[in-house]
Amino acid sequence: MPIYEYVCQECGKFEKMQKISDPFLQECPKCASPVEKIISKDFGIQFKGTGFYKTDNSEKDRARRLNQERQRDNECILDGDVSRYADQAEATTKSIAENQ
Repeated sequence: MPIYEYVCQECGKFEKMQKISDPFLQECPKCASPVEKIISKDFGIQFKGTGFYKTDNSEKDRARRLNQERQRDNECILDGDVSRYADQAEATTKSIAENQ
């Protein structure tokens, strides 16, 4: 539920948690004076579900794992170990196929 901010002519500013469907307050709950809803510059948003957080980005994680595997392939080539490169490249290709 959102928190709305109001200003009372007598009491000053106050906050009220209300449903979005609730009507805005017309009078102060303390003194019954007229109130005015004000637009707050500070507000909180709560995202639910996947895809909103850094840790939810599985595409980037898969790309990083693929890049790390390909780096191992390249290390084998730079070391001049052709047989190890063949085994590593095959393992990388198998890993890619399994993760898609």
